[in-house]
Amino acid sequence: MKQPFRIVSVEFEMRVPGHPEPTHVIRRLKLQGSERFRVVTWAPRSEGRELVGYFDSGDAAAEAAWRRYCDAAASQHELASRTHGGAERGGPAATR
Repeated sequence: MKQPFRIVSVEFEMRVPGHPEPTHVIRRLKLQGSERFRVVTWAPRSEGRELVGYFDSGDAAAEAAWRRYCDAAASQHELASRTHGGAERGGPAATR
């Protein structure tokens, strides 16, 4: 799992090598007297960000961000692995 990069004392970015922009932002908050961590997807403007969730520890927040990134990357890979006609590579359509 990638380690978060600290921006300021209460905000971290998750970055992936080869990606010019962060994948997620983790912010440390005080909610009802206890420390919590909010994870959102990264976007240049706040209205483009999606809430991933609130977590009790920074490690849990980083894990959730990394899991979300891996799931999204797997979905993208799955879509890219199919040919334009929708058939899977190596399947019957590939032998013609």
